Amino acid sequence: MGSKNDIRSKGNRINRRRFTGMAAAGAGLAILAPAITGRAQSTGVIKLGHIQPITGPSAAYGIRARDGAILAIEDINKAGGFTDKSGKKYTFEMMVGDMVNDPRQAIILFRQYATDEAMIASLGPTNSVGFVPLVPVAAQIKLPLIGNGSGAPIKEWNKFVYRVNPVAETAVPVYLKKIVARENVKRLAVIYDQTQDAQAGDAELCKKLAGEFGYEVVAFEAFRANDQDFSPQIAKIRAARPDAIYVAAATGDGVKVVSQIREAGIEKRLITGYGSFQDPVYWDGTKGGVKGDYTWLGQDLSTPGPQLKSLLDRYNARFPQEATSFSAFGYDSVIAVLEGLKKVGRVDREALADALSDFDTTTPLGTRMTFKNPPGGNNTNPSVVTIQVTGRGTYTAV
Repeated sequence: MGSKNDIRSKGNRINRRRFTGMAAAGAGLAILAPAITGRAQSTGVIKLGHIQPITGPSAAYGIRARDGAILAIEDINKAGGFTDKSGKKYTFEMMVGDMVNDPRQAIILFRQYATDEAMIASLGPTNSVGFVPLVPVAAQIKLPLIGNGSGAPIKEWNKFVYRVNPVAETAVPVYLKKIVARENVKRLAVIYDQTQDAQAGDAELCKKLAGEFGYEVVAFEAFRANDQDFSPQIAKIRAARPDAIYVAAATGDGVKVVSQIREAGIEKRLITGYGSFQDPVYWDGTKGGVKGDYTWLGQDLSTPGPQLKSLLDRYNARFPQEATSFSAFGYDSVIAVLEGLKKVGRVDREALADALSDFDTTTPLGTRMTFKNPPGGNNTNPSVVTIQVTGRGTYTAV
């Protein structure tokens, strides 16, 4: 196994900073890719693109998905890679591009990847501001896209797009109902990032579910990514006297929002979208201000099975940021590609997309992935674990 900063494949060593830069360096050029079948080159190398926010407010998600994918590729190559139905062997390589928080950058990187015939699919992004605009582009250029964290609703799916992770539209009703009953929430305030599709989607779900779950949305306050002062929104929330507050924000902005809520002396229970409060970055940034607050996970990381525990232990020993569920999603997104290729027995983009459209597998981490596309590319067998934060990276399942 390599050092923290390296990926090794077929004896070549690629520094992570270098390959991230290689993908991003050409991102200023709008390269329009034709439809390519994805035939592998004679070198026996299968390439994966990986678009993530490595910097910016969503970096905590993107970095972890990237690093989880690194471990998956190393595991696959160590086990012998992929062998097609003719007996030809392939190993995997990955190029990572930083989209920051810019959907245009994500599209440029995605089109750039499609020009390389050895590129069989692209992974990510974890943030919906990048993933959502790539959905129609995937159909145009016929490059499979495997999401590993985005949760925003998709208006129109196509056979080239899938998500391995649970999504808000299936998870939020499950865990919000449980929290509302547990905390006797009758008045809910919402503060959300209107520039992020996933966060705005969570906020709208809070509105939609109010009547069904028996609470009233008494404040619905928007902000924009990278805002610094949330005092106007917090003042309105305080005046509304909520029993709990739903914070729909990427980690970078959410830390600021929660810190200012606590600094304002508001001690009501906080609720957030997928996994955020469990991230040690949140605990550190808010100085423990999320203790007792709620989020949800796709896996119970506190009591992992042996395979997931092995990944978490290896990840935490190697990378500077502690593993979260996004690390597992990054790993599973690579496995989805491998298992799809095994199903068809050849290296072909469109065949891979067709294989995933009717797909059911369990990954080495114990994750069940089931796709039925149409009607859509979401994982139809996700698990949802409601958790209450107890400390830095610790929680109890409720």
